[in-house]
Order: sequence, then C-alpha cells, then structure tokens
Amino acid sequence: MRVVVITGAPGVGKTRLGHQLVTRYGVPAAAMDCDPVVHPWDGGAELYDLMAASLRAALPVYRTWGARVVVVTGVVLAGRAYERFHQVFGDLGAHPVYYGLRADADALAARIEGDAGGRLFVEGRLAERHLDGEVPDVPGIRLVDTTRLTLLEATDAVAALERAELGPRWLGPAA
Repeated sequence: MRVVVITGAPGVGKTRLGHQLVTRYGVPAAAMDCDPVVHPWDGGAELYDLMAASLRAALPVYRTWGARVVVVTGVVLAGRAYERFHQVFGDLGAHPVYYGLRADADALAARIEGDAGGRLFVEGRLAERHLDGEVPDVPGIRLVDTTRLTLLEATDAVAALERAELGPRWLGPAA
C-alpha cells in the first residue's frame, strides 16, 4: 500500500487537495484527514497520539477494502506527529511519501478567512500559520509552493510528481 501524506500549515489546502488527488488514481484509492477538530487547539503529545491511533486503526481497513493508495492529510511535521506516523507506517508495512504544501502568510490568511467550512476556527488557524516554516524539515519531503496556484493547479502539480514516479497506469493524464 502506498501512503501519500499531504502536510502543511492550516489553510494551505491539504484536505481539499487530498480529495481531488484521490480521484486521479487509476487504482483503488481513499482519502483520510488526520487533523482532528479540537477546541481550544492544543498541539501537544496527546493530540499527536490521537492522530497516530486514528491512522493505525484506519489503514488496515483501507487495505482490506482493496486500497492501493491512501492519501492522508494533516499537519504532520517533524518533532510533532511525523515520528508517530512514521512508526505506524513501519509497523503496518506501508510505504509513505510526503508532499509539503506551502504558501506565503498572506495567501494562508486569505484562504483561512475565505473558508466557509472553517469559520468557527479562523483565529486558531491564523495563529498556526508559522507552521509553514516547519514543512521543509520533514524528512524526504517533496515541496509544492501553492501560493499562486488554484486548487486544481496544486492538485495537478502533485499528480504530475506521482505520475512521474508511478507511471500512467497508476495516474491518468491531467484533468
């Protein structure tokens, strides 16, 4: 099973890109968002343990279903959730690849403030924009700057990288 982890700061577009990317695969694929909705936000060890436990429970179910690819979205950064996730992947025999979505502070703020689905959490998400600076620290990360890209263009960029590695049988041509 290939696990594609889409990480980045809140507001960069991880979840939406993950859902779009799943539709591009020519093999059974699923999306899983590991960012829990908690209030007030506390990004401590217990939260990262919860994220990893969710992943540990879900991946075997997706494998049984027949998924060849699972796109996992969330704030998965080194020194935070990354180590826990990597342990889960190793334990379950999954092969992860990490894509880091980045955007400048103004683009992140505009996306967060314009997100109708996340209106209740605007202040907390805005306060976490600094996490964009930690994205390059994820081991093996493949960075994609989405500052000036639409959701479709950002999805195309990640899909092109996946297609280059896996071949057209796994991902069809750009939409």
